[in-house]
Amino acid sequence: MRLTEPPSARTAPGDRWDAADPGAVAVEFALLLPLLMLFLFGVIQYGYGLFQLQSFGAALDGASRDASTGISDCAALDRLLTREVSENGLSPADVSDVQLEWLRDDSTVTTVPERILGQVRVTATYTPFDIGIPLIPFPSTITRSSTATVQSVLSADLTGCGS
Repeated sequence: MRLTEPPSARTAPGDRWDAADPGAVAVEFALLLPLLMLFLFGVIQYGYGLFQLQSFGAALDGASRDASTGISDCAALDRLLTREVSENGLSPADVSDVQLEWLRDDSTVTTVPERILGQVRVTATYTPFDIGIPLIPFPSTITRSSTATVQSVLSADLTGCGS
């Protein structure tokens, strides 16, 4: 009784793993590898890009929320936005063109802070980090705005709160 079968019994003449094609798998791998790498790094690029987009939006939301409680100068807004951007995992050096606008109830826009009912809008531009994968489009800048409602308390007598 033999423990091994003869080679002719293990492989049929037209089988894919025939000895006549010893390098076919390596050639197929070499042809598909660039496409697989392009897909892999494209997923990484877009994943990190979406992280930056979400983080920048969250930083602007925080800045506009804080600005709605009262901010008097642009230096304070820059410090506020720098803190928010850093806390969201982005580089403050990549933030530019920061604008603060006060929207009145009558739909007019002013850059002078007013403690009236209305809204405050913070707009900024962020330059995202690009891995630089060819053939994959990616934006060079991200510009976003965030708006928060300004609430003005007319009286210091807040009856019914906390008692």
